[in-house]
Amino acid sequence: MWLLSDLAEAFRNRSRYGSLVGMNNRNVSLVRGYNRREDYLFADDKILCKSLLEAGGVSVPPTIATGEGLRDIPRLLGVLRGRSNFVVKPASGSGGDGIVVVGEADEGGWQTAKGSFLGEEAMGRHLAEIVFGAFSNDLEDRILIEERIVPHALFAEFFAGGVSDIRIILLEEVPLMGMVRIPTLASGGRANLHQGGIGVAMDLATGMTFRAVSRGESVLRHPETGGALIGRQLPHWEQTLEVARLAAASVPLGYVGVDIVVDAVRGPLVLELNARPGLEIQNINGRGLGAALAAAGKEVA
Repeated sequence: MWLLSDLAEAFRNRSRYGSLVGMNNRNVSLVRGYNRREDYLFADDKILCKSLLEAGGVSVPPTIATGEGLRDIPRLLGVLRGRSNFVVKPASGSGGDGIVVVGEADEGGWQTAKGSFLGEEAMGRHLAEIVFGAFSNDLEDRILIEERIVPHALFAEFFAGGVSDIRIILLEEVPLMGMVRIPTLASGGRANLHQGGIGVAMDLATGMTFRAVSRGESVLRHPETGGALIGRQLPHWEQTLEVARLAAASVPLGYVGVDIVVDAVRGPLVLELNARPGLEIQNINGRGLGAALAAAGKEVA
C-alpha cells in the first residue's frame, strides 16, 4: 500500500513516480525476460546457490555442515553437540521459515537467539521436519548449517535481537535499487517486511539512508528501540556494492535480488539470492523501479 502522502506527491511529481513497475510488468519483462525458469533453482536452493557464489569468489557465511535425508541427522547432531553460535536453515525455504538461530551450547542442547532452550531431541525433530520439506512446500529438502552472523555495530544499533540485511536489486549486474530490512519484535526478530520488519531506503551512490517505512507509515526511528534510521551511513558501502555485483555475475540470472549482511569482522557477506525479488522496494524508496531501469538504459513495457 502506498502512503497517502506518497500518492499526493506522486500526483504533483509524475516524472518521479510515474515509473512504477507493476507485478505483471515485473513477471513478464524482468523475471521472465531475463531469467530462464530452469535457472530459478540457482537462487532457490541455498546450498546450490552458495556453491556458485563461492566459486565466483563471493564472501558468504562459513558453512559448518550440510545434510539430506534422515540418515544424516545423527551425524549433524554430533557435529553440533557442544557447539555455539550457528544457524540451521532449510536449503529451499523462504520467508525465514524453518530458520533457527542458536546462541550458546547448554547441557543437552542449546540456547536459541530468542532465549528459549532447544534440546538435542527437539533439534533432531526440527532437522527431520526440514528434510521432509515442512518449510519449503516440497516433498523433501536439505539442511544447511552456517556460522552465526555477528552484525556490524550500526545494524546492532538498529535492532540487536535479529540480523538486518541489505537487499540490492540488479539487472545484468547493474544495481537498480536497494533497501535495508530491519527486524522488529513484532516480526519475531526477522527482517522480512511482510512479517512486520522495517524497510529503509538508501542512496546507491553513497550508501546513505534517506527514508524508512514501518507497517505502511513513514518513520524516522525504530519504533521499538528508538534508533535513528535516517541519515545513517552504511558501513563498507563500496565493498557491499561490489559484493552484490559479483554475486549477480556468479549465477545465470539477469534480474536478481541479492541479500547481504555486514558482519562485524568479515564485512559484507551474501546470505542468499532471489530470482523474483518483490516490488515493495519501490514503496520503501518512494520512487518507481522504472526510473532506475531507464537510468540503466533498460525499459519495461
